Amino acid sequence: MRPRRGWVFVDVLMAMILVTLIAAMLAAAAGWQQRALLHLADARAAGRTAESALLSMQSGRALAPGSKVHVRRLADPSNIPGEIWVQVDADQGGRAATLVGLVPQNAVPAGGS
Repeated sequence: MRPRRGWVFVDVLMAMILVTLIAAMLAAAAGWQQRALLHLADARAAGRTAESALLSMQSGRALAPGSKVHVRRLADPSNIPGEIWVQVDADQGGRAATLVGLVPQNAVPAGGS
């Protein structure tokens, strides 16, 4: 009886198709992971920018010129004389970070509402 060679060809073809599909799924997952890492890096950079601005105001230093932060006075009164609550918003690469903290009254920049 003659062996069936056609089945071997179909098996090899199916294996090649499966390997191609798995490779395409891995490539898509790697691209998704890279985009997620970039978004995370932008979110962390926004958080660091907001922290730096709040720390600068708390230590009495002026905000860095050109910093992409918005400082807003909050209505809640502070129990500490000479200190006020502020909200610091920072944007970086489409990601935002918000921090709230106590700062000296004279440390809020003129643009702060």
